[in-house]
Amino acid sequence: MSHELIAKIEQMLHEEKWTRTAISAYTVTLIKELDALLSQIVESGIQNEVKELCDQHLVESKNSIIALYLSGFISLERQLLDDTNLVKLVNLFAQNIKWQIVEHIGLQMLNFGENKFALRSLLDCYKNEALNDKFLEIEERLIKVDIEEADIVYNLAQKFEKEKNIEKAVDYYKKGIHRYIHKKNFNRIREIWLKLLEFAPQESEYFHQVESKVAKNLGLEKAGQLLEDLYPVFVRAKDWDQAIEVQLRLNEYEPKSPQIRREIVDCVRKKYENNPKTDEYIRLSNLNDSWKNLTDALEDFKKQIAYEKGNFVFHKAWGVGRIREVRDQEYVIDFETKRNQLMGQKMAVEALQSLARDDIRVIIATTKREDLAKRLKSELDWGLKTLLRSFGNKADMKMIKAILVPKVLEEREWTSWGTSARNHMKESQDFAISPDHQDEYLLRTQPISLDEKLFNKFKAEKDFFKRIDVVEEFIEKVGYESDYFTEIFSVFTNVLKSTKVTEEVIASFLLIQKHAKAYPFLNPNSNKTFLEYYQQIDDVVALFKNLSNQKIRTVFLQQVRLWVPEWEQVFTRLYTISLSPVVIEDLLTANRPDLVVKLFEELIERHKDHRESVFEAAKILLSGDFPIITTKFNPEKLFITLIHDLDLTYRDVNNKKDVTDNKRLNKQIHNFLFKENRLLTFVDQASEESLKRIYSLVQDVRDLNPNIKLELKQKISTRFPSFHFNEVEAPKVVSSRKGILATLKMFNTKKKELQNILEVEVPKNSKEIASALALGDLKENAEYHAAKERQTILNANATNLTKELDSAIVLEPKDVDTSKISFGTMVTIKSAETGKEERYTILGPWESDPSNNVISYLSPFADRLLNAKVGDNLKFTINERLYQFNVLRIEVADF
Repeated sequence: MSHELIAKIEQMLHEEKWTRTAISAYTVTLIKELDALLSQIVESGIQNEVKELCDQHLVESKNSIIALYLSGFISLERQLLDDTNLVKLVNLFAQNIKWQIVEHIGLQMLNFGENKFALRSLLDCYKNEALNDKFLEIEERLIKVDIEEADIVYNLAQKFEKEKNIEKAVDYYKKGIHRYIHKKNFNRIREIWLKLLEFAPQESEYFHQVESKVAKNLGLEKAGQLLEDLYPVFVRAKDWDQAIEVQLRLNEYEPKSPQIRREIVDCVRKKYENNPKTDEYIRLSNLNDSWKNLTDALEDFKKQIAYEKGNFVFHKAWGVGRIREVRDQEYVIDFETKRNQLMGQKMAVEALQSLARDDIRVIIATTKREDLAKRLKSELDWGLKTLLRSFGNKADMKMIKAILVPKVLEEREWTSWGTSARNHMKESQDFAISPDHQDEYLLRTQPISLDEKLFNKFKAEKDFFKRIDVVEEFIEKVGYESDYFTEIFSVFTNVLKSTKVTEEVIASFLLIQKHAKAYPFLNPNSNKTFLEYYQQIDDVVALFKNLSNQKIRTVFLQQVRLWVPEWEQVFTRLYTISLSPVVIEDLLTANRPDLVVKLFEELIERHKDHRESVFEAAKILLSGDFPIITTKFNPEKLFITLIHDLDLTYRDVNNKKDVTDNKRLNKQIHNFLFKENRLLTFVDQASEESLKRIYSLVQDVRDLNPNIKLELKQKISTRFPSFHFNEVEAPKVVSSRKGILATLKMFNTKKKELQNILEVEVPKNSKEIASALALGDLKENAEYHAAKERQTILNANATNLTKELDSAIVLEPKDVDTSKISFGTMVTIKSAETGKEERYTILGPWESDPSNNVISYLSPFADRLLNAKVGDNLKFTINERLYQFNVLRIEVADF
């Protein structure tokens, strides 16, 4: 079928070439026949062969409609970024005014995803055909994907304005103004700015954001013009605070302008027109005097007018205070720690900060601690808004904690409250993450959109590879239609312009390629392939190691296999970094077991330098999933290598060398060998000689739990009863106090306790430390010190428990000697003093339960009973009390 289809296409191309079918002769019906042919090509899976055939034909016949159509749509179907052939094809039909065919091809292209060229072609088609409804629909689709298109956005905004759909008009004007900023078209920016002032005058935060963007992209003078347009809006609304804020921003651009000072003084007079002392305070603060810094003068004025009887102030040393009395040039203030304090006016202005009645510091000073703590927990939103308003609508978590702990919340309460606070501010539209600092939050006067919130998160994130995760989150939650996405994505398209191929360039290419396949309009007009980038990499291994985003690493490996002819050799070089079983699976699928065997042999030979890689290789080989390579390796050698590496990791941990990495690998090897019973299973298969070598190595691992060694020994003994262990065997019952005697049940309980500390408590504590570190200022960070203290306790408990487990000697009922009182016996004795019988179970300190007559063999009482036999009369003194007993019975205890 496939051969016949290719032959048919060859015939069609040949006939087209020789008959020279005119473009004017083509109809939509003929084009639809090519669509049917395409379907057959895809069903037969011969896209590559057909595309190669068509591309070769185009070398000689550049305007072949059939070749252009088939090659172009196969490129789209295979998600290749090159749409050159379809562009040429559409242009040919457009030049010949074949609009129905242009429409058909354009719509067919859109079946593979939004495409800027296809949408623009449809616009031309519908404009020429005067299909206004379809034209409008395509315009709205185009501006979503063509993030540089501004004129269409502007035209749509005007259209909706004429239709009195002001809400939609404002949305389009907002979208348009950002696009014109990128184009640096100030005339159009100002035109839209005036429209927005008319239709949405209340959105002060948005106006300041646009003004800042204009200042950055077009200069301070242009931004100043916009502020001059904005100022009268707030004056007419009698919003004097916003009016003053606009003038202060203008002052940053023109710091010596007398007009700005006059406008601020005028706003101040109107704001405080009912206060008879306003002019006096203006004079005292030198607000009218050009020699004094305008911002400082305004702050002094605010303090002067706020220092009235009953108002609150704040002093760094004395805390919150309330003005009790205002005298001539003096204030009498009651502070938290200093009552009836007399302060001169000049000193008060310099040393005090005026506080509003709803300032958190005032609330703390005037509210019972338990009541405020309860309200903060039950009304989280109120608490956070109050806190941020108290500090100019922005604060970081370190500042918030300093205010609340310990005055309102205890240290233990802060951890959960702080986590809830962070989560709330990340989710709520009333809060924004500062674009400059990850742990700083802003209080909004208008709700923030999700796309702006994620945009701020992206800007605050300084790690390049973590930014990629934010991009993925943005696309997942918002999509690509937001203008904020333009700025985010441009970061990566700009990286591609670098002349040197680095890990950031490769990561940017892979990210763009991934999303351009799904959304072709995101392609930054670059047809450069992965292979072309790859060939410019200086050191592939070093670059791959620096790709710290695991998803990007995975895609990199996929692209290497797809594009690089010698990909098998590259995979073997990258395996020690990726440690991905997919690398091995791909090599085996490609029928290259020779490379895998060679790789594993080299790693095992140099296992000291590649312990983690060897461990992953051993897991693959011992799994038995790949017999084609497993048979090439002696399992004994693999186990010997793992035991060696287990011992090496123990030693490195003891020597404080790469402790975290060695502990992690040690645990992995330990679990693989012993928890998963791999070594014990091997005992059932191995020869006696092999087990001699294995057991000898295990015995030499000094830090390995003796009970694991004992279990291995018992397993070997069961299979080979006459096995010679080459060691001095310990007696069954050990009375030495060097190691704790314990029952198997309690030994396992303690192991679980240790496991919980290491796997649950320690990681939890590590997260607490990391969270505390993020708050900074470790000297006064109580949360950090508490977490570190907890870490010390956990480490001490883990160390002690590990030592006890390592030295513990586990005894079973079959090991108990009932000829004398010893561990594991239940003894019945008769008191000479009372004549009553008493029964005691002798176990270890872990099992001790005196209330149920279970006593430790290490206790003073049990120590006097040990080694006594039935019939013995015992007499001893403990704490000046005389005891006399006759031993009646000795039995094996139930344990």
